[in-house]
Amino acid sequence: MEEKKKLLWDAIKHKPVRVPTMYRGEPPVNKRLVDYFNLEDIEKDWEKLAECMGADNYSDGETLGGFTTYFPKYIGPDFGTLFEINRFNIWGIKPVEIYAGGNRDVVFSKNPPLSESEDIDDVKNYPYPKLEWFDFSVYKNNSEQVAYQSEDEQQEIKISEFEPSDKYFLNTSCLNSIFMTSIFMRGMEKMLMDLLTNKKYAQTLIGSIGQFMLEFCKKNLASIGKYIDIYGIWDDFAGQEGLMLSPELWREYYKPWNKKIIKVAKSHGLLVCYHICGNCTPVLPDLIEMGVDILDPVQTSAKNMELSSLKKQYGKDLCFHGGLDIQRFLPYATPEEVREKVKSIKDLFEGQGGLILGPSHYITNDTPIENILAIYR
Repeated sequence: MEEKKKLLWDAIKHKPVRVPTMYRGEPPVNKRLVDYFNLEDIEKDWEKLAECMGADNYSDGETLGGFTTYFPKYIGPDFGTLFEINRFNIWGIKPVEIYAGGNRDVVFSKNPPLSESEDIDDVKNYPYPKLEWFDFSVYKNNSEQVAYQSEDEQQEIKISEFEPSDKYFLNTSCLNSIFMTSIFMRGMEKMLMDLLTNKKYAQTLIGSIGQFMLEFCKKNLASIGKYIDIYGIWDDFAGQEGLMLSPELWREYYKPWNKKIIKVAKSHGLLVCYHICGNCTPVLPDLIEMGVDILDPVQTSAKNMELSSLKKQYGKDLCFHGGLDIQRFLPYATPEEVREKVKSIKDLFEGQGGLILGPSHYITNDTPIENILAIYR
């Protein structure tokens, strides 16, 4: 196992190593940094960029591989919507593209397909997606390496025929956002009300979503599981102050499906990284119980998400991925303040593992390059 991957692996396993660092940035930030270091293109030069900056890894949201994450090739019907990597469109959700502050984003809350439905038969008879809409094949290419089609521009990502890569973390993460899919299909207010007052409707909808995602996970990992390192889950059900629903409701409706999916990932020997923004402390014991290894993004600007407190309570069981606030700190601090913050965090974790330090989310375009470089230097 190459040095940098081993360093991150040991940190995840809470071994006594130095604190590794990771970078992730919005496309305009990547472009600025690529130009700054006289590189050509982020997709070709992401390794060089990380090396030039002094970062140990280029991470993604719920994975440790911004450019080494696998998605089965979509071969299903054309829904006439813009491309969105998580494929929310196969549920009848229409993604909408917006631009703010030079960054592209996609939102899904406009006209939820079940927002006007009150009849449980509408849920039972809904045109749910089908597994045959995806090509899960793993195949040999001309160099005799196993390859897997990435959904992003359908490029091939090559992996060793016999074992996971020695150099990179290889990951998969797709179609497991059960809470988010349910609110995008039903609408936030109605879905949350259903959990309390229309339980049969809620159970039927969430069960239909969860069953498909569980079968998708089984099929995906049956194909790619032995070649990869990490299974990533993205499901944002928390805000700055706390969860969007009570912990009890999450445990009743959503946790059982998460637990089944994670069990499949664990049966393939995979690490599990769970992405949930905001204050998710009420369910951290549940994530640990289910087998989550890595928590992302550690949004320190949210209530109760200070790294020192998280380490004290959960640091023996979770590895934290992120930890540097991109909302209120990185864009506005001085480079010296960034260096001081990084030093204080490293002092907290140095020699103990349990942290991969980097921005809490993708660094935004209002962050000075000097502040970005100060993280790693």
